[in-house]
Amino acid sequence: MTGSEPPFAPLPAGRAWFVRPGSEAAEQAGRGAAPGIVVTGADRTAFLTRIMSGDLPKPPGAARTALLGPKGNLLAAAVATVLADRVHLDAEPARLRALRDGLDRYRIADAVDIADDEAGQRIRVFGERAAEVLAVSAPFRGLSVADLDPGMTIETEGGFVRRDFRPWPSFTVRLPASAVEDAARGLADGGASEASPEETAYLRLAAGEPAWGAELSETSLPLAAGLAAHVRLGKGCYIGQEYVARQAHRGRVPRLLRQLRFAGAPTDPPPPGAPVGHDGGSAAEITSSAPRPSCWEDDGPALALAILPAEVPPGASVRCDAAEATVHPLP
Repeated sequence: MTGSEPPFAPLPAGRAWFVRPGSEAAEQAGRGAAPGIVVTGADRTAFLTRIMSGDLPKPPGAARTALLGPKGNLLAAAVATVLADRVHLDAEPARLRALRDGLDRYRIADAVDIADDEAGQRIRVFGERAAEVLAVSAPFRGLSVADLDPGMTIETEGGFVRRDFRPWPSFTVRLPASAVEDAARGLADGGASEASPEETAYLRLAAGEPAWGAELSETSLPLAAGLAAHVRLGKGCYIGQEYVARQAHRGRVPRLLRQLRFAGAPTDPPPPGAPVGHDGGSAAEITSSAPRPSCWEDDGPALALAILPAEVPPGASVRCDAAEATVHPLP
């Protein structure tokens, strides 16, 4: 943050929101009603560790991971939630088929079963009061989630409650599909508001999360595209590991995903495709942008993401159309 910028508070204080599966806000967040993938079988942990780029924690727990192509390019980014007898993989709906096809392709003699998680759905709960609301809302009443660190998970009878990796309190709850409507009513009764598409769009950018079709494609390299946390450079071989290690060990990634903040900018920030200028030249194009939600009372900057040359440092000023923005690293 530069000395002239006000402090950045991504979320208004003292509130909680939820996103139910199949809602317009869930579609905006890139989740929709997609159920995810569940992997079972005696070799599930060894198989996923050998194929995918992240390390799996002991159950119950969660970690970010990815399925890469042979040349280190991205096929699907995912969060793996490890339970006592299975692993759940959550990914953008647009990449679930690619993820499942890739796992099937690399399964040879492994004792694993790979299936769509058709029996379960996910609700996301976030905001300063998210843990408090979960603790008083049926069917989560009594769960102690306030002290969970990102990735920590509580296994429940119907699935799990997972603390997500966003820089504010955020939880994903997996529960039977038949329980979603009752759970949504319980969260609303507990004081949470149902998030709007405008809010979920803004918070994705505030969290610095790249999306397929905007920041991500099958040519994306994880270290450049904001997915460094999805690869473990010190782990053994996995698909694409040699290319990721080679790029990391060069000591310099030429382009990096950055967050742009338009303090004092017009209500609507420049759209995707707008050029980003720096030092009199063209540096990149905006990949995603969102205004501060109009229903939030707090003032705050409009946001955008762009994959910029590494030479453009955090704190630099850039021009986008007629607006000026400040470059920030991802949270």
